[in-house]
Amino acid sequence: MFDYPMEIATDLYVSKVGGFSSELDRNEVGINIDAIYSNTSIIANETYAKIRFLGEKARPFFFRKSYLIVGLEPNMEGYEFSRNGEVVLPESMGDFNLIGREVVINTVETFMRFDLYSVVRRCLESQRGGRRRF
Repeated sequence: MFDYPMEIATDLYVSKVGGFSSELDRNEVGINIDAIYSNTSIIANETYAKIRFLGEKARPFFFRKSYLIVGLEPNMEGYEFSRNGEVVLPESMGDFNLIGREVVINTVETFMRFDLYSVVRRCLESQRGGRRRF
């Protein structure tokens, strides 16, 4: 059993930053693949999540960045930083003051994000009385 990520509500998890990896793109975060499968309902390399640091004010929904959750395998560079299920950030976010900070991993919005945009758009169009380009 891994300490992280801990599920605090359905599809909402808390973990700590374990380190940084140059193997991750700027829109990816890594978590130990075994921790993902044993502690979460996340589908590695398919699920997107909104990430924020515990204690930070949440940004408006449309300004939040989504990250692909990458399952870190033992042969990958960032695996050593996620031995207990910690989050590994891309090297481009390389602020070493972040190591050890708690992060909230929100995958709830992932399952509705594709439909949400079209729903919001239709709602705005009906309020304005016609189609507008966004």
